[in-house]
Amino acid sequence: MQLRVKIWKFLITGILVFSGLNSFSQEMWGIANSNYAGTMGHELNPASIVANPFKWEIHFLSADVSVMNNYMFLKRNSRAIRLGVRGESVNEERFTDNYTKNDKKAFGSAYIKLPSLMYSGKKWGLGFHVSTKVGLSATGIPYHLAKFMKEGFDYTPQQQINYSGGNAAIAAMNYNEAGITGGLLLMDDKTSFLTGGITLNYLYGMNSVYLLINDINYNVQADTLWQIYVANAEYGHASVDGGNNGASDALSKKGGGFSTSVGVQYYRNRNDAAYNPCFNGKAQKKYDYKIGFSLIDIGRIKWNTNAHKYVFDDVSTDWFGIDTLKLGSFSASDSTFNTQFYGLPEAGLTANTYNLFTPAAASMQFDYAYSPNIYFNFSVIQRLPLSDYMIKRPNQISITARYETKRFEIAIPYSLYDYYRNRIGLAIRYGVFTLGTDMIGPYTGISNAFGVDIYFGIKWQIYQSCNRKSGKQSKSKGGPAQGCFNDF
Repeated sequence: MQLRVKIWKFLITGILVFSGLNSFSQEMWGIANSNYAGTMGHELNPASIVANPFKWEIHFLSADVSVMNNYMFLKRNSRAIRLGVRGESVNEERFTDNYTKNDKKAFGSAYIKLPSLMYSGKKWGLGFHVSTKVGLSATGIPYHLAKFMKEGFDYTPQQQINYSGGNAAIAAMNYNEAGITGGLLLMDDKTSFLTGGITLNYLYGMNSVYLLINDINYNVQADTLWQIYVANAEYGHASVDGGNNGASDALSKKGGGFSTSVGVQYYRNRNDAAYNPCFNGKAQKKYDYKIGFSLIDIGRIKWNTNAHKYVFDDVSTDWFGIDTLKLGSFSASDSTFNTQFYGLPEAGLTANTYNLFTPAAASMQFDYAYSPNIYFNFSVIQRLPLSDYMIKRPNQISITARYETKRFEIAIPYSLYDYYRNRIGLAIRYGVFTLGTDMIGPYTGISNAFGVDIYFGIKWQIYQSCNRKSGKQSKSKGGPAQGCFNDF
């Protein structure tokens, strides 16, 4: 029973060792496509930094946590939030598994975006940001192996059966990101308005771990014996490994790299008057529709400090005493695995460096203005398989209805998560504060919870000032106009 806890700890320690986050930004469908999204939207498409209704945005803080899987879940009506407020824990019996003969997968992401600044003019835009990010993906996990990890090797219904699997991949990493986003107006005529944008990021890698199981064939003969007939696998890690300086080591640099996002955004019949904060006439639509295309999170981190890569080719073993195995630090685990399969504690070590790619994807966004305040959005995220060594972003299709004004906005997003799970969310923006979720079900308790999703943002948007006598936008000498503020 100790093994199932220790193996999962070994596989995902890289997610948790650094800052207390549960697990890259997901899409935040309730706010990402808003005309007032600002810094909470240009990660989906950097072209959106140009020609916003506001001129400046001072971003104070935002965060997003999203975790989803198709195996473990919390039963409905578990009252997890109510018990949490009381300081009580949910009964273990309320957590269970979806035991089906399908491969299991999980995705997790989180970020904290620190104070940032953004300027958005009609002809160009520019922004700076600093974030801390975490990402996890696990795909192709054989259902029988997942069950053993949950129940332990004493799960008798699966004993004395030959099992096989392959193409399983687990990866997790956390890093700091410092980036600059720039955008330009590319075309402006009577009916067509086109912008383009690019984001360039420097990545400061702190911790990572990955595991690839290309092929495995095994039989759990009894609680104490795991017979592995053949296995082809590899894993690597660059992470804190215990000791007295665990906290500082977890935050130290173990790798570095770069990433980029690029995008374009086309507006049909964009209406300048609707973007003028000084316009006093009847409300008008900002555009008929806009459509955007983007490539996001194209990049990688090279891990070369305290990094280890191990490869196991066509190995086999009779692992006696598997039920009493205890895995501690990474170094101790490395020694255990290598000795078991090769007879020497470092025999499988092939390199002291490896690369992991960021969660690359292609995206399309279509936004239709039904009226000056009512919009319908259709967006798609499709991950790009750039490498086996990467954090995989979940595929998504979303349809969002939203009502937006300068000070207030409410959105209801529907999303099909990784083409298998339907989700309904809710997001509200009022003044400087935004709060939302792309999956409201876990907070209501009316359905089984296979994950959780929540995000918020605090930002101050500054608008072009108005000449009170003429009602026109005023321009100050030597710099931008004095602002009017989107606050309470």
